[in-house]
Amino acid sequence: MKKFILLLIFILTPLFSYSTKVTGAYAIAIFDEKGNGENVQHVRKTEADYNGTCYTKVYIIGNSFNLKPVVKIGNSIGHYQSSRPIYGKVRKIKIGEVMTFKHYAVTKGHIYVSFKGKLYDRKVFVK
Repeated sequence: MKKFILLLIFILTPLFSYSTKVTGAYAIAIFDEKGNGENVQHVRKTEADYNGTCYTKVYIIGNSFNLKPVVKIGNSIGHYQSSRPIYGKVRKIKIGEVMTFKHYAVTKGHIYVSFKGKLYDRKVFVK
């Protein structure tokens, strides 16, 4: 009986250990290599051209448990660079993260933000 309980614990523990509580993931900014950029929260199309190498900032609402979202601009997949936690004002608990991704060989296309196969944001078209 003890062996059965231990086996059950070892099987069920990995299933629940990677559960995330992400409720939203949004692209908030895009920058070029020189640091010139724009806020893309409430726009449908960027004003500047971001051909070549550029950076995107993505806001994750909730606890991502050290998993990274997939961020794409057209066919260019973003590579994770850094992260900064966001804390609430009153209780000082973590409510989200801002992650920076670097994109190589960007031509044009929509910014796709997906987390564990679920698409969260795809509204901004990058020139």
